[in-house]
Amino acid sequence: MKRTSWTIIGLAVFVAVGLPSNLAQAQKASDASRGIALYGDSAYEGFSQAIEDIYLGSEDLGRIIEIPVKVGQRVQANDVIARLDDEIERASMEIAQTQASMVGEIHAAQASLDLQTIRVEHLRRLLRDEMAGSDELRRAEMELNIAKARLLTATEQRSLRTAEAKRLELQWKRRTIRAPFDGVIAEKIAGLGVTMTPTEPEIVRLVRTDVLHGVFNVTAERALAMKVGMETQVYFRAARRTVDGEIDTIGPSINSESGTIEVRVRIENPSGTLRPGDRCTMRLVDTNHVDEVPSSISRRQPSGVPRW
Repeated sequence: MKRTSWTIIGLAVFVAVGLPSNLAQAQKASDASRGIALYGDSAYEGFSQAIEDIYLGSEDLGRIIEIPVKVGQRVQANDVIARLDDEIERASMEIAQTQASMVGEIHAAQASLDLQTIRVEHLRRLLRDEMAGSDELRRAEMELNIAKARLLTATEQRSLRTAEAKRLELQWKRRTIRAPFDGVIAEKIAGLGVTMTPTEPEIVRLVRTDVLHGVFNVTAERALAMKVGMETQVYFRAARRTVDGEIDTIGPSINSESGTIEVRVRIENPSGTLRPGDRCTMRLVDTNHVDEVPSSISRRQPSGVPRW
């Protein structure tokens, strides 16, 4: 009878003490398997974001005649993204370049100047020999100044035509939309034959993914203790990877509703395996801020968490 009583008491103690412990360990292992580091307030939840995410389009009106890219394609800076019809702009540019290359007017003005220069020198010699009058010399000198002005006008006109040709060339080049940086085509908004308008100028969406930003809303007390350049580790849930990063920016203001400050972590992603929009978890690894991890929580890496 006593043995049975002690058995019942032992089972009760096991249920009261051992079972919760086992459940906690099971929950901890489950969290670890999902890559969530159990560091209390030192872990911050957020998401990843492309460092550049823009819509490419054209400020000019025109019909799209070529889009040599597709969604998911990687492009390099200055690669052609789209072309607009450019027959009129090309013709205007070629006319202006031809006009800028014409030098006949300059040559004629130069010849007139040379002739007037010789005439003035000849009249000065005759005036010294008292074989020409001073009035004739003054008229020749005036005509010489007029010839110089004509040459200057012809030179200025050619410079103006050259500048106009360059302007039209730039206007023609704007009909070709090029990538401003290395990136990936995330979306095609317009197609062949579509006419660009001021209200709908976008053609494609281009994102830069070689560098990502981890965006985290951190409580003001914690964020004010952080510094730009502090080392971090960021776990990407969909990719199931932990990567190194460093704090890039700390917001200048506190969100009045949540009491948080936006902290952005710079993450190098040269291979492009990490994607923008992935949920991620960040913790500090700067040894100067070890107090970020509560002393009641072990700083040892939980089993099953990549690198953490």
